[in-house]
This record gives sequence, C-alpha cells and structure tokens, in this order.
Amino acid sequence: MNTKSLACKVLVPAYGIIVAGSILENLLLGTDWFLLGSVIGLLWLAVGVAGLALAVRELRKGEGYTLVESGPFAWSRNPILAANLLGIMPGLCLVLNTNLGILGIAVAMFLFFKNVGDEEVELEDQFGETYQAYRERVSRLFPLPSCPKN
Repeated sequence: MNTKSLACKVLVPAYGIIVAGSILENLLLGTDWFLLGSVIGLLWLAVGVAGLALAVRELRKGEGYTLVESGPFAWSRNPILAANLLGIMPGLCLVLNTNLGILGIAVAMFLFFKNVGDEEVELEDQFGETYQAYRERVSRLFPLPSCPKN
C-alpha cells in the first residue's frame, strides 16, 4: 500500500458522502442556503487547499526515494490527509450547505485509522530505523502535544 492508495481508500468514500449529503439536503429536502456559512466555508476550504499544496510540494521533493521529514511532515506523518480532514472537507460541507456531509469526515477518520497501519509497516520496511525515529517524534495525523505519537 502506498500513500496514494491510502488516500483513495479514505478520501473517495468520504467525499462521496459529502456530495450525497449535499444532494439529499439541498435538492431533495430543499434546505435554505446560508450565505455566511458559504463564505466561511470558502475561507476554510482555501486554508485546507493551501495546506494540501504545501504537503504535496514537500512530498515531491523526496521523489519517493527518501523519507520526507520537513515542512508539514515535521508536524504530521500524514499532512495530506490532515489537510483534507481539517480543512477541505469541513469547508466543503459549509460551501455545499450539508450537515449530513459531516458523516463523510467521520467515515474518513474511521477508514484512516483502519488502514494507516499497513502503510506504516511498508514505510518501516522501506526506511527502517529512520522511520521508527520519525514515528516516535511526529504525530500520526494531528500535531496535538497531549496525544501519544503512535
């Protein structure tokens, strides 16, 4: 399993739920559109996209041959998924005016924690002690000081 397959396993179903929630709530149930929520959502979405762009740019520096530990990867071992879960998905839920879409974020979190172990085993096989030290130093998803790193 590589990073792309983990992202696909986690993000595709989650974004599907967000879009389905938006369709159900807005087109079928006819909920009222909330302008301020959409404006806040666009700003939130922009921050998430910026975080995603920084993480992807940093990942490309390693070109798949070295363990990337700089930039956003110094705070999170999975900053691409963190940008999606913390920024893009909530912003999209606000822009698309969907409360049901929040279930997509919950599903993404569940799928992430269900599947991330396989990716970590591969990275440990590939990078050995370097990855073990990195794993001990950097949080798995969100850089919270009170949370254990693993």
